[in-house]
Amino acid sequence: MEHRRLCSFYNCMCDECLCDWKTNNGTCAGLVFPKYTHGIFTSVGDFDLDFISWHPDLDVRKGGSSMAFIEAKDYRFFYPDEVEPAVFVEQMEIKQGTITLLVGPSGCGKTTLLRKLAGETGIRGREEGSLTNQAKGCAYVWQNPDNQIVTDRVSYEIVFGLENIGMEQQQMKRRLAEVISSFGLENLATRDTMTLSGGEKQLLNIASGLAMNPELMILDEPTSQLDPVAARRIYDLIRQINEEFGVTIVIAEQRLEDLVAFVDEVLCMADGKIEKMGEPRTIQAQLKETIFEEFLPSYLKLEDGLLTKKEARIWFEQNYESAVIPDGEEEKIERKQTSSQDFSLKNISFRYEKKSPDVLKETKGRFAANTISCLVGGNGSGKTTLLRLMARQFRPYHGKMSSVNFSYLPQNPMYLLLEETVQKEWAKMSQCSKDLFLRFGLDELKKRNPQDLSGGEKQRLALCVALGKEADYYFLDEPTKGMDAKSKKLFGELLKEWTKMEKSIVMVSHDMEFTAKYADEISLLYQGEIIVQCPVREFMEENQFYTTGMNRVTRRVNPHIITIEDVKKYAKRKNSQ
Repeated sequence: MEHRRLCSFYNCMCDECLCDWKTNNGTCAGLVFPKYTHGIFTSVGDFDLDFISWHPDLDVRKGGSSMAFIEAKDYRFFYPDEVEPAVFVEQMEIKQGTITLLVGPSGCGKTTLLRKLAGETGIRGREEGSLTNQAKGCAYVWQNPDNQIVTDRVSYEIVFGLENIGMEQQQMKRRLAEVISSFGLENLATRDTMTLSGGEKQLLNIASGLAMNPELMILDEPTSQLDPVAARRIYDLIRQINEEFGVTIVIAEQRLEDLVAFVDEVLCMADGKIEKMGEPRTIQAQLKETIFEEFLPSYLKLEDGLLTKKEARIWFEQNYESAVIPDGEEEKIERKQTSSQDFSLKNISFRYEKKSPDVLKETKGRFAANTISCLVGGNGSGKTTLLRLMARQFRPYHGKMSSVNFSYLPQNPMYLLLEETVQKEWAKMSQCSKDLFLRFGLDELKKRNPQDLSGGEKQRLALCVALGKEADYYFLDEPTKGMDAKSKKLFGELLKEWTKMEKSIVMVSHDMEFTAKYADEISLLYQGEIIVQCPVREFMEENQFYTTGMNRVTRRVNPHIITIEDVKKYAKRKNSQ
């Protein structure tokens, strides 16, 4: 019995959860994997790790089972009428109880691969080779949160899956309360799902998936519409359910800052193929001078072998000191002077229904003409609502705002893509849109249906439509979500060019790195009010959470560093001449 206690990783003493000690002549042959409903994972500290490592099927020091939980060999998937496979995986193994990160350029096949890993049968096409999945239950969180919501109330959405598996009523209530509390959704529980922001919908979809207590969870860019604070909270939760309950996680992401440090393996995908794979610390050297280097957080490029922000901060503080900027060379941080072309808000108040709370409350602000202005703030703070008011989609019940010639990009790009092929979308574009179409590298997609494009491709195509309209102001709602680093750079450079041509940009963004590099001014919304409007550098230097990873790593040496390019200007190597 003493041996059985040591070999059980669960607070459960049923035979399924224990190794078969007697039938192996006193030699433990390994654990029989239990169902997750049998018990709760106990602390690894309760066990002798050297003893446990004898088990051929489980080594907790490697993050999970050594057996393949998901396995692919010479697997190909072809969309209808396509000669080249959309996905080709020569060899891939994902172990049980691990977190696997999938990265790659927009349109490289990540979403298609994830949908096939999840066992989705609704994708038309043909398959070759082998793809196996041993999970007894899988939760899949879509890239577009609107594709997944099926009920009209937040609490109904969370219990929808539980009802379908026949969960007992009282147990369902307990699970609902636990999930709502864990995700901080108490204030949203009775809300209509149609009134949620994009980020709140993402949170709801993740919560609904986790409520099912799956063995496998597949997440397709789950934080693309979340503010930085909410994104970190989701990553912490993902890490917790993996460590404590052994749920296997496969996640595709574009922003890796708070994620790469705790995943077990990184898969790098390009043109439908898994090009590189390995543990995050060791794979970094392989990614240098490849298309995948751009996916690394900027602070990891300071020195080889760094992985976490803490490691990067300690290394930087040991090796760098603040540089002295000569008099007259300091960068001036000032807002642009008021102009008659500015977009002004005066005491704007708005609510969706007569008896509902105000979403915007006496909001005042000024967006300078011929600049790139970013709206930031928590999910549900009113950013999208404000942008829609500026785009005349709603009218405030109180207050005034400027009237300008504008073009608008909604949060969901599919609202602008109405044709059944990209070719037909292209045919009705203005010449400016067609020029952008080529600049964004979309020419090869003309035969595709916009619905079948990746998230980043949809975003670029919708931007061609929105930016192709002649206007003075362009109101863009999270234009960089789903974009890879190359596309963001193209887009950012384009916006900089346009401000020189006396065009003005107001955009909602959760991407602090993009905002730091390309925006001129920033506005922070909190509970329906603009709390502060100031130059981007001033904002980033004074904030702890709404700032860049590079600033958090380097601020104790010099708070002026917000991008990797700033290191050369504001810091110098210790003991250097």
